[in-house]
Amino acid sequence: MYFIHEITESFTHFKIIVQNYFKSRNLRKDCVVNEGELIFRRGNRGDLEKIVALHNTIFSRPFLDWLLILYKVRASELVSVAENKSGDIVAYDIYMFEPSEMKDNILHELYIGVHPDYQNQGIAGKLRRYSADCYDGGKLSGLSTLAPFSNVKALRSAQKAGYAITKASAKPAAYYLFRYLKKA
Repeated sequence: MYFIHEITESFTHFKIIVQNYFKSRNLRKDCVVNEGELIFRRGNRGDLEKIVALHNTIFSRPFLDWLLILYKVRASELVSVAENKSGDIVAYDIYMFEPSEMKDNILHELYIGVHPDYQNQGIAGKLRRYSADCYDGGKLSGLSTLAPFSNVKALRSAQKAGYAITKASAKPAAYYLFRYLKKA
């Protein structure tokens, strides 16, 4: 029975990867923003190793292997990073099309992470605004994200970046936030 579950789960992940691959083609504007000591830019395949290492130091759940497949081919469309002048990635913001939101052209922010040395400086909000500006080209109706009920910092960061609470999610227990984008 476990084997059947594994096959079904692998097929589901493969389907999500394929759908995201096609839907994310030419999705965002190519913009680079220099702000003080940080550079905000789109991610690339070469950033993934640093992003995964940073993710694994910040979060208790490891970065999912099947997502790496998607980001290896679509990092430039689905990943934003903030790097310092030394070229170190200090924050990342990654997106994907959730199956339930895909038909409505809503891109979901899956993770945002900021290196512990750079936290509490407003970088998450700046990175979210940067990402939204890059996606605000008429191809998407909006961006969504979740903020756990217990994480007030994540909630406030998203709200400062233009997201609004639209509902609560039962699983996981979180606020569902949405940011409208301009329509073409």
